[in-house]
Amino acid sequence: MRGCRLLQDRRGATAVEFALVVLPLLMLIIGTIALGVRLWAWQVLTAAAADAARCAGIDAASCANVATSAAATRTYAVSAAATRGFTGLATGDVTVSTGTTAQAACKGTSASVVYVSLSYTYGSWTSVVPLPTTISGSACFPLASS
Repeated sequence: MRGCRLLQDRRGATAVEFALVVLPLLMLIIGTIALGVRLWAWQVLTAAAADAARCAGIDAASCANVATSAAATRTYAVSAAATRGFTGLATGDVTVSTGTTAQAACKGTSASVVYVSLSYTYGSWTSVVPLPTTISGSACFPLASS
């Protein structure tokens, strides 16, 4: 008789339903935030690569003469990313190339171009959410004729 009354008792049902729903809901929220951070990082890296490639291509005085060396272009790309709020990038994360390597990276163009690629690897805490751990952005720009 007592068992039947226990099955009909509805007290605590809300707590059980909440316990069943809260974990998937938290996973959805955390996953959405992690995806947003990844998309933001990709956009910042791509924009910084475009800025650095453009400055290396046109050799503008406002770009601190980044066309004079690949090291200057790497430094400019890191500062362009930092200007946009992305401070975890180092000059070792930036690749600058010209010549046939750049032409191949720029979808086989025959023009003289500069290719700038930035990549950043996230820490291990993100392994909870199955998203890419390495984010990269790249850009090509034609070299100004000398």
